Amino acid sequence: MSSRGGRRWTGSRDVRDGGSANAPPHVRREELAAYLAKLAGEMVDLARAADLHLLAYLADMTRLEAEQQARLMRRDGRAGLPPQSSETRPPGSR
Repeated sequence: MSSRGGRRWTGSRDVRDGGSANAPPHVRREELAAYLAKLAGEMVDLARAADLHLLAYLADMTRLEAEQQARLMRRDGRAGLPPQSSETRPPGSR
């Protein structure tokens, strides 16, 4: 997977070291969430242009969640910390 900045990652970080599986080790979580929000926004535009309403809706929900996660990480100053607060986890998740 590559991004526009030319960064590429493969492999995974050890979850026991505080990273999440398959997370890029050199990209902060806040930056990744912001990038995913932008990417999801582009997917919304593409899906809407093709009249793929359900896909547009799902991509928009992804965009909103990624924006919220980035905002929470900025607000709480935990952009590089892996654990997610219980207030942002879906019900029933670990």
